[in-house]
Amino acid sequence: MVITHMRSVHLPYLCACMLFLASSSYAGLPNPFSLFSDKEDEKSLEPIITNSPEKEAKASALLEKGMGKYNRGHARSAQRIFKKITKKSPDTKAAGEALYMRGQLFMERERWVKAFGLLQQLVEEYPRHTDFNEVLAAQFQCATALMEGARGRIFWILPAFKQLPEAIIQFEQITANAPYGQYAPLALMNIALLAQEEKDSQIAIDALDRLINYYPQSTLAPDAYSTLAGIYASLVGSEEYDQGSTRRAISYYEDFLVLFPESENVGQVEANLRSMENLLAGSRLSLGDFYYLYRTNNTAALVFYNEAITIAPESEAAILAQKRIDDINAGVRPATGGRLLKRLLFVN
Repeated sequence: MVITHMRSVHLPYLCACMLFLASSSYAGLPNPFSLFSDKEDEKSLEPIITNSPEKEAKASALLEKGMGKYNRGHARSAQRIFKKITKKSPDTKAAGEALYMRGQLFMERERWVKAFGLLQQLVEEYPRHTDFNEVLAAQFQCATALMEGARGRIFWILPAFKQLPEAIIQFEQITANAPYGQYAPLALMNIALLAQEEKDSQIAIDALDRLINYYPQSTLAPDAYSTLAGIYASLVGSEEYDQGSTRRAISYYEDFLVLFPESENVGQVEANLRSMENLLAGSRLSLGDFYYLYRTNNTAALVFYNEAITIAPESEAAILAQKRIDDINAGVRPATGGRLLKRLLFVN
């Protein structure tokens, strides 16, 4: 009884001592919950430290000096000053304007590729320092100059070749910089025109397809439809070739007539559509003749002859297809090969 009583009395003290020792032994260890604290997030929310007023003032004074040189016609001196600002103080507000002026100076010297590159650097690194639309307009001017045949210089003296592929790259960059801007549809149309000049139908088709899908309300949409149809039509060699391009051309011509019935180009598009339909009907006639004349498969031949009539009912191909159908229904066997020779020799 005594032992039991002593145990019951000292048990609370024993537990308290154990807890004290445990807490003191782990006091120096980090709290596991502190490993997931928000200190890093708090640090990221701290205000961004800007340049000192002295540094900003120095860069602004240098920019003003460069503008003075530029206004007095000392372009090269101004270029050196602007370059110094962008190299020595790229994190100042003056650096963005200096970079823009560098681009303008290269444009005045018709160094279109160099100018475009500096303007693109401005778009990517200083989006808030200048008027974005003004920069975009300058980039469009650079790309247009290359499109119109501006040439580079070899050793700054000898004229180099035209830079049409570079113009395509620049127009693509303009579209990426401002996909919802006013220049994007025109940039895509210019890409298509340049690609056609470079004999690259796939790039032209891709650009026009994006134009009609992303900018259906653009004033360039009608031209995009008709140009796209024309490209597919140009890919058709003859009625014996694969007719996938012919069908696509027909589809875009039909879309044009549905979407733009008031266009002044409706007459020309209708004529182009009839031409493509006649070509496609001719291909169906050729396939029908193959099965009728050389495979004696009247069932397959009838399918293609009827397709020819459906595609272009008033075409010459449709008239011939109807004659073939009448012959099949009348039981006339095609005169080919040995059968044709026998008929010519009046041999039964």
